[in-house]
Amino acid sequence: MRLVWFALLLALLTCVVGCPSKPVLELHGARVESASPAGVGLKLMMRVNNDNAFDVKVRNVRASVVIAERFRLPRIQYNPDQWLPAGKWVLVPVPVVIPWQLVGPLLATSVGSNEIGYQVRGLADVTAVRMLGIQVNDQELDDEGSLSRVELLMAAGRGTIPGLH
Repeated sequence: MRLVWFALLLALLTCVVGCPSKPVLELHGARVESASPAGVGLKLMMRVNNDNAFDVKVRNVRASVVIAERFRLPRIQYNPDQWLPAGKWVLVPVPVVIPWQLVGPLLATSVGSNEIGYQVRGLADVTAVRMLGIQVNDQELDDEGSLSRVELLMAAGRGTIPGLH
């Protein structure tokens, strides 16, 4: 009898795990957070939709960010290590820094705009099913959004931008 229950459980897990849908990664927004010696800190909010019947964990995010279609930021390598409940969505914060040498030219080229566009492209690794720890790597992230030029200008005013007067 135990063997029958085990076989049924194994068949159910195989169907659930064998047919998982990819968690959907999309940008939910960006916010200017701080000014530091490294530059202006942003927090990109990634909305991760988990339509599966099991929990998944976002382990590793590797992405490139381009602001205003021409300013490439340093590559993001971030490990949120965050579990996402089955059938739900979660906001995952991803920290990004705009180096000071890019802040001045970015502000200069965006004069007259309220928003500055950006594009994020990259990959994220996820783990499915807490109990089994099934890993799926390289879930694609390719999305765009915008951030407030005023917020960027205010954060830059709290720091020192070399060459900007």
